Amino acid sequence: MTTRQSRSASIPIPRSSSSTSPARNIESSPRSNGFEPRVIRADSRSVDTTCLPSSSSTSPRTRRPSATGPRTPSHRPLSGLLPSASPLRPTTFARPAYLEHSALRYMLQTEAPPSLPPSRKAGTSRRSLSPTSDSDDEGSPPPRRVAPAVNPSPQVLNLPTRWSERYRHELLSVSSDGRDVTYQGASSNGDKDAAAARTTHPIPPACGIYYYEVEIISKGNKGHISIGFAGKDVRLSRLPGWEQNSWGYHGDDGCTFAAEKNGTPFGPTFGTGDVVGCGIDFSTYQAFFTKNGTLIGSAFKDIGKTCDLYPSIGLRHSGEAIRVNFGQDVFRFDIEYYVHQQRIQTWSNILTTPIDPSFVGETKSSDGAKAASVTEGQTKGAINKLVLSYLTHHGYAKTARAFQKQCAGASGVSSASEQDVDMDGSAFGGLGFDRDMEVRTQIVNSVVAGDIDTALSETQKHYPAVLEADEGLMLFKMRCRKFVELLLDATELHKRMKTDDDDDGMGMDVDDDAIPLGPPVASRFTTVGSKSVSVSPAKTATKAQIEAALNQAILYGQSLLNDYTLDKRPEVQTLFNRTVGIVAWHDPIEHGGVAAEVAGPEARVDLANELNQAILRSQGRPANPPLETIYRHTAACIHQLAISGVGAAAFADMQKEFIDV
Repeated sequence: MTTRQSRSASIPIPRSSSSTSPARNIESSPRSNGFEPRVIRADSRSVDTTCLPSSSSTSPRTRRPSATGPRTPSHRPLSGLLPSASPLRPTTFARPAYLEHSALRYMLQTEAPPSLPPSRKAGTSRRSLSPTSDSDDEGSPPPRRVAPAVNPSPQVLNLPTRWSERYRHELLSVSSDGRDVTYQGASSNGDKDAAAARTTHPIPPACGIYYYEVEIISKGNKGHISIGFAGKDVRLSRLPGWEQNSWGYHGDDGCTFAAEKNGTPFGPTFGTGDVVGCGIDFSTYQAFFTKNGTLIGSAFKDIGKTCDLYPSIGLRHSGEAIRVNFGQDVFRFDIEYYVHQQRIQTWSNILTTPIDPSFVGETKSSDGAKAASVTEGQTKGAINKLVLSYLTHHGYAKTARAFQKQCAGASGVSSASEQDVDMDGSAFGGLGFDRDMEVRTQIVNSVVAGDIDTALSETQKHYPAVLEADEGLMLFKMRCRKFVELLLDATELHKRMKTDDDDDGMGMDVDDDAIPLGPPVASRFTTVGSKSVSVSPAKTATKAQIEAALNQAILYGQSLLNDYTLDKRPEVQTLFNRTVGIVAWHDPIEHGGVAAEVAGPEARVDLANELNQAILRSQGRPANPPLETIYRHTAACIHQLAISGVGAAAFADMQKEFIDV
């Protein structure tokens, strides 16, 4: 079906993919339209550091006797912290798949960053450079999927990946890969003597749910093996569950222990060949256990609320040995499905949470009492206002009108009054709702297309206060972009001539004047409203055009210097120096670095976005649509809650729920 250009094109301000400008072939990428909410989230980039060299010692299953050494005086004789006996084999495995359900998954990493799989959301967010349209047949384009915002100083949350060489009892040996633990020495006597080990890193609550499995290589004579969690300062001479801030599931009697002498009957015993899984759900602060791939159930309450949790293992008798799986291998239990169900439950709780009446402007009922709840109609009305303001902000004129009509038909109230939209033009400089959106769209699209002359003239005509605000700062920025566009014109002409020369060298030896060198350059690179010199097909005329284009850019640059040389504002001086700096390069975009940032298509879109916001501010309207502000604020709150240890926040993944659909 043919799609025709609507009278009002949508404003392509927010993040979307780059495409070829109608003025210059700045970047060849598929065209993509649509708004992309800018989300405040964790870093999506994988850390790219050099992988540690592998140890040349034994295989991963080889066990090494523990070296005795000085112990911390505050510990009992069998709970000292030991130095590493020899170089450790680095762990190399990807982040377990079940952790992809965490909203902060990009912050979670193992100890070997180079082995992490490429993130599906990785990559630089790209934005549309071509004017978008509200198609008569398809309406406004839907929001595109976006990558999480990149944080220049990302916070990294290390996952447990190995048993610690330092935080282990001296009678326990740890294999070079940190996965195997063996009890070596005489069996302990009495309930007060045992040997324990914990991991190097604690479990980040941002996981939402964390899970690991332990295979019983040998239960020895009695099978006194405990699997669970421990706090940072728990003594290593006691089994998990026997000390304060430790919790354990014991294999000899199937009981769970939580800082108690007598355990609580919980599940089956376990021994040689069994695989016991241990998990912690930070949304409920409860642990759960599995055996050979089957869920046993939940245990303990309020675990991990007051201290960091470390996976912990405890052994007591000679011959006992275990091997742990922190995600290096496939889990026996279907933990990914389990986490998925918990995530669904968390979202169900969110959706059924009553909305505070103050959120929709209802503070008191008719009798003066505070409203108890919000009706469905009130909720829809508030949401409709957010959606309409979003469509209006970004120039989806036809979609906004259709949405207003739909809302009015559903409620039987006039669209203008219900949606609280000024249709008489008082808030739009007298232009009216539709005309203001159309003019604003034209101006912004002109900047995106590199047509600065048109953008300047239309802004001066309809929104002169924008160019006068902040001592003419926006006018200065647009003039700097005009200088960049003139240099890009000259660059394209030079590249065209070079291409023609190369083509001549490969062709037959004929009279140059007899054959035109393709279509005029001006027809491919000159924007509407620009004042570039037109180009004839002849090569000699092309050379003359290059000289004329360069002279035009130089003269404009000199005029810019004369007008702003006395302006000592740091922002003005910085932008001016960055702008004129691209003169040093034949092709600033191809050169890369700062030159490409100044001259590239992203700079056009940034300027268009800034101009759109300046126009809205001049009308007393918000620079960002309220819907986007709410989205960003909510995402930031969820991020901080998850970092602060609120496990349920890890399952409130706005990216998956609202963007990746």
